Amino acid sequence: MQSAAHGFVMLALIASLHVMLRSRFPTLNTSTMAVCAVWSFACGLALSHIIHEWGHYLGARISGSKLSIKKRMAPLFFDFDYSANNARQYLYLSIGGLLGNIVLLLALLLWMPLTSLASVSLLAAVLGQLIYVLILELPISLGILAGRDPLTVLSQHFGQGRPLFARAGIGGVLTAAAVFAIY
Repeated sequence: MQSAAHGFVMLALIASLHVMLRSRFPTLNTSTMAVCAVWSFACGLALSHIIHEWGHYLGARISGSKLSIKKRMAPLFFDFDYSANNARQYLYLSIGGLLGNIVLLLALLLWMPLTSLASVSLLAAVLGQLIYVLILELPISLGILAGRDPLTVLSQHFGQGRPLFARAGIGGVLTAAAVFAIY
């Protein structure tokens, strides 16, 4: 159920981006360009999230982690059993999500020409989301690689609360703004 729903959403987003970016819509007039840019940015955030979560899932499955799939459709579609999994399994889970974001970014850089504000908006969202995720999740992976207990690292890192999410959000927004400024 989860894979079908997420797959459908991804295909719909990709299809809409493909049609829009291959058409003349992104270059017709200022208001059409703006709508296309906003849609591309939203699609970039949604695709980044879905691929990131599936990266977590695949990393967990590859490591043989114990997890359960939620019965209802949800953006965070599975539960990782922290007490039943070891540090190596948590590391696979963690790195899998980051790799998902990196693969999406590389795919865009390799196959999408940056010929319109809409394509730049898509890149800005994907790169901004990658920086957001790196700020939120990379310190946890590094702590586990250093031999620390995964639950301790997780609780200490996310125990920072709102300031952590604010730093990640600011990092993502500044990165997206830099993409717009460069292109």
